Amino acid sequence: MCHGLTKLKKKPETGWLCDVGRQCAANSIANLDAAYNNFYKKKSSYPKFKKKRGRQSFRISAPFCRAGNDGVAIPIIGILKCEVKLPVQYKLWSITISKTTTGKYFASINYEMEIADPIADKTKPMIGLDFGLKHFITTSDGIKVEHPRPLAKKLRRLRRLNRLLSHKKLGSKRRSKAKHRLALQHERITNIRSDFLHKLSRRLVGENQAIYVEDLNIEGMKQRFGRQVGDAGWSEFVKQLSYKGLWYGCDVFKIDRFFPSSKTCSKCGEINRGLQLSDRSWRCNECCVVHDRDVNAASNILVYGRADRNLRSQRDAKTHLVEARNQSNGEPYTI
Repeated sequence: MCHGLTKLKKKPETGWLCDVGRQCAANSIANLDAAYNNFYKKKSSYPKFKKKRGRQSFRISAPFCRAGNDGVAIPIIGILKCEVKLPVQYKLWSITISKTTTGKYFASINYEMEIADPIADKTKPMIGLDFGLKHFITTSDGIKVEHPRPLAKKLRRLRRLNRLLSHKKLGSKRRSKAKHRLALQHERITNIRSDFLHKLSRRLVGENQAIYVEDLNIEGMKQRFGRQVGDAGWSEFVKQLSYKGLWYGCDVFKIDRFFPSSKTCSKCGEINRGLQLSDRSWRCNECCVVHDRDVNAASNILVYGRADRNLRSQRDAKTHLVEARNQSNGEPYTI
């Protein structure tokens, strides 16, 4: 494919390919090759053309780019002045220049560096997290974090901006302005969600030595509950917990998604098979303890994860919880 690109540069009608750095075109071909490989391996859908008016980006690989205190150096363009904070010793791999739909430019620097293995603090506690539609997360110690719901709160504004955009004439300046206002609104929603997820994940990783979470079927939940699942951002939250845990010495584990955490009594292990999704609290028929649905689920996730039974069958869930409680030498845990 690179030989074909060289031939295109020599043709008069495609001579504009010489106006950009050769690394841009070469990396685009590499991205296309990776997209086709993922398609043939059934990891993604068939490759699509990049939209002209969407997010734009190009990548320059080392050693054709440079990053320093004065900014980033790109072939043909020159030095782009910006504030760059890099470690003392690192190996630069590439720099990606991107332009958002709102007209903002960013430089993403991909580099490699050696970091020391983090030392886990054994004095910190372990927690279990339960995800829910009523609350974003509920921890095993009874703390409930509310949903930010940025999309739901801005949905009325989004609909109005979409209506205004649809009334504008194609190709007019007013349509461009309306499209820019709509893109700004989407960007605000993304920033609110991202800020919430980053702050919460960093706080949880810093306060605990181990975190146990559910392995949710996000796609299945989207089909049942709609946009509120995507608005929550649970997949991104778990991903942030995972890589931040590696950075700061906090272990993050996923338990089996078929473990009945909400239906299992965290005191005696009895399973309430008649529990409905609308039941926010329930009484155990075996030990008569009244449970908050979400706190009980988070407590069960913690106990099940600490017992290291994630690869076992869920048919013995009651036995697993009893064994985990016995292994703790009678040490109580909060519900």
